[in-house]
Amino acid sequence: MKAVWILYDIVIDSDILAALREAAPGGYTRWPRLTGDGPQSGPRLDNSVWPGANAAILAVRGDAAAAALMARLQALRDEVGTLTGVWAFATPVLEALK
Repeated sequence: MKAVWILYDIVIDSDILAALREAAPGGYTRWPRLTGDGPQSGPRLDNSVWPGANAAILAVRGDAAAAALMARLQALRDEVGTLTGVWAFATPVLEALK
C-alpha cells in the first residue's frame, strides 16, 4: 500500500482530480489552498505581490493503483510543464487501521 502525495497549482485542479478518478478511483484528502515557493514555479503566496496558490491531495492506494496514478501524473506534468507546478511522490504505508 502507498500514500500518494500530490502538490499542484490550483489552476489545474480539474486535471488533477480527473487523473485521480481515472487512474486510481477512491477516497482522498484534499487541502484546497496552500502557499509556498517552488524551485521552478516560484512563489505562490496568494497575495498581490506573489499571486496564485497551490493545493494538495493525499490518496492511499494499493501498489498497482499508486503506480498507475504516478504514471498518469507524470504524463500530466510532461504535458503542462514544470512551471505550472505539479509534483507527486509515493511513500509506503507501514500500518493502517482496518
